[in-house]
Amino acid sequence: MSAMLEVRELSRNFGGLKAVSELTFDVGRDEVVGLIGPNGAGKSTAFNLISGTLRPSAGQVHLHGRDITGLAPSRVVRHGLARTFQSAAVYPTATVAENIQRGTLSTLPGAIWTQILPTGTRRQALAAAAREVEEVLELTGLGPYRDVLAGGLPYGHQKKLGVAVGIATRPDLLLMDEPAAGLNGEECAQFGRLLKQLQRERKLSILLVEHHMALVMDLCQRIVVLVHGRKIADDTPANIRANPAVIEAYLGAPDYAHA
Repeated sequence: MSAMLEVRELSRNFGGLKAVSELTFDVGRDEVVGLIGPNGAGKSTAFNLISGTLRPSAGQVHLHGRDITGLAPSRVVRHGLARTFQSAAVYPTATVAENIQRGTLSTLPGAIWTQILPTGTRRQALAAAAREVEEVLELTGLGPYRDVLAGGLPYGHQKKLGVAVGIATRPDLLLMDEPAAGLNGEECAQFGRLLKQLQRERKLSILLVEHHMALVMDLCQRIVVLVHGRKIADDTPANIRANPAVIEAYLGAPDYAHA
């Protein structure tokens, strides 16, 4: 499997603290990879380094063979990488459709000019965005809520909307930071089915940080385990579940004993 994302010797220091240390792993095309570990393991820091929110102290990130190390998030998204956040990051006073439209326009070169100038380019861009909004609404099941203000949605639907906005950027790789946080068991199972559908229909690669181990084991083809900022394992779900070092460091903890 050819690598879409290549992370090489990625490190980030905060003073004397090594939050991420020499992290190396790949995400292949159409592959779902989990990034797991106990709280404070460096998972969110790794996401911030990959997505451009933080600059690394050392190491490199390549997407499609291009060096995107340290690029601003607005530039990273134009290379085909989108990110969702642990919190339901939506514009609460905008409608569901308007939130998704923001995603469609974020990848356009000079997007602000296409929205300001009364040109044919602007009309074409807005027409393409409108088509994408309708497709994403249908894909995610949010069609009935298209004109509802995002802040009035139930929390589970806000989480789904966060994914919809990410999908609307037409990414090749989607980074998802605890997408099931705050969901109950039934909502988590429904969310997992949605992610499988989106991954299949959009031919996405996904890098997933998540504490719901049942969801991780079901979705991921491969799992990378971080402890104290260092990778201790990179393997299939079955092998990760049986790995003594992973059990001792993470899966054997009381909260995850039944993962």
